[in-house]
Amino acid sequence: MMRFVVLCCFFQIMVSCHIEQKHVPNERQKSLNAIMDLDSVKTKSFLLDQETAPHPIYTQMFQDSLGFRYFTFLNNYNNSIYFYDYDSLSSIKKITLDKDGVNAIESPIGYHVKTLDSIYILSKKLRIFLTDKVGKISTDLSLNNGYGFKGNPLLWVTSFPMYFTETTIPFMETKDELLLTGQFVRDLPDSIVNKFKFTAHIDYKLDSVYFTHTYPAELYGNNYSWGGLFPMKVFPQLHPDGKRIIYSFVPSHDLYLSDLDGLGKSKKVYAGSKFAGTISSFNKKTIKMEQEDVISRFVEGDRYCAILYDKFRKVYYRFLRKSLPNAPKGTHWKKMNIVVIIMDEDFGYLGETELGPGDIWHWENSFVTKEGLNIEFIDKNDVNEDYLTFKIFIPKLN
Repeated sequence: MMRFVVLCCFFQIMVSCHIEQKHVPNERQKSLNAIMDLDSVKTKSFLLDQETAPHPIYTQMFQDSLGFRYFTFLNNYNNSIYFYDYDSLSSIKKITLDKDGVNAIESPIGYHVKTLDSIYILSKKLRIFLTDKVGKISTDLSLNNGYGFKGNPLLWVTSFPMYFTETTIPFMETKDELLLTGQFVRDLPDSIVNKFKFTAHIDYKLDSVYFTHTYPAELYGNNYSWGGLFPMKVFPQLHPDGKRIIYSFVPSHDLYLSDLDGLGKSKKVYAGSKFAGTISSFNKKTIKMEQEDVISRFVEGDRYCAILYDKFRKVYYRFLRKSLPNAPKGTHWKKMNIVVIIMDEDFGYLGETELGPGDIWHWENSFVTKEGLNIEFIDKNDVNEDYLTFKIFIPKLN
């Protein structure tokens, strides 16, 4: 925590005191005609052990060469990755990662199962490790040039992304490399808005890493302040053509389609919600505001989140935290209702569904299977937290 406070102080020095406000109108809001919504068709509940609680920080669906489907998740309390049979819901095994010794991985925050004997694990110290089926490390790679958290923070934090992995900000697998999208940690200084790259391209052998894609200057330039850590998140989705990445930015009604190599200009496509109005940046830097005031301002506005592709139905799902304009001061952002927008494969608007508050719908753990869109559901009746539960939805005509 102290390190984070120090970094914030550095950023405050870097950024101009002059603040302009950015207003992003939803120009198509009134012309959106819904023909579909989401229908809840199934519930899946995985029985947890005594060391595991719901809403894990990261999950992954993995299918082996024989078509067997594993549901996996990270338990950062006991440094383990759990494997379940997605179809039968039965527990299969867990891989417990060492905390000490030659195979130690301190504070894992994400992973990617490429094969059952080839697992990539990201640590909080921004190193990625390649392990086998029992957690033995074969090699590793720094994602910030080996700086760790030492030295001059400005030297690496303004050059390399930080990673706050979740199921909807996943590792993405291509033929030649793993992709992992990070973010800047505070309001972006205008001096680096066209330089700071947030997506890592990681060689499968962990020999090298390079970075592509920058924040859109029209959204994040001019020292605009969007409210701190969460609004700087970048939600990626590998395009079905495998040649582009689709990015969802928190304050934008549009999606940005970028070539994998990052050389071409990004293409914008409208992907807004009928519920979302004009999104405005803050009129002052959040570091000068009380945390309660920051949260109050945050919940007053609409905030876009993840973008997922459903290859089985050829539709996209985009998540939105719906604004609470009249919420009492101190209202937590998890009280914001979660909306899921449905779009066709050309990003044409099909409809949307308002699910309910984020303290029930843990959208961060959402993924697509042939059954439908899986969204973690916090069952208030499960007082002992015995189960990790997902509601499954499919789009249907109104």
